[in-house]
Order: sequence, then structure tokens, then C-alpha cells
Amino acid sequence: MPPIDKLEPTILVIFGGTGDLTWRKLIPALFDLSQDRSLPEDFAIIAVGRGDLKDASLRTHLHQGSKSSPATAN
Repeated sequence: MPPIDKLEPTILVIFGGTGDLTWRKLIPALFDLSQDRSLPEDFAIIAVGRGDLKDASLRTHLHQGSKSSPATAN
């Protein structure tokens, strides 16, 4: 894998962004990658879902998922 400063800017689109899998698995894994500096500096996530959440509500919901994950609790 190239050094972090050589990674291309990336946008990740998550279909089902308001769902349980995103909340329990994807967001905590992405958080861990960001803590390890394994993501490009210019990295964005677009979450698409059927749930009726405003931006702030979705961010709060996903933040709670990353805090409750066993992987990030250490």
C-alpha cells in the first residue's frame, strides 16, 4: 500500500447508510482506519438510506454506533 500522503482523494458511498450494518460495522471500522491514519487525507462519506434522518441526527446516530462498538472501546 502506498504511503498515506500518496493516497488519492476518495469518496465512499454507503447504500443503506441509516441501517444497522452501517451503524454496527462500517462506521466503527472506518473510524478505526482513520485513527490508524489508513485513509486518505481527502476522504468523504456519502450515506444514502431510506431512514428519515436529518444530517445532524444521522451524525449523532452513527457517532453513537462508533462509541458502542467493541473494537473502539479499547
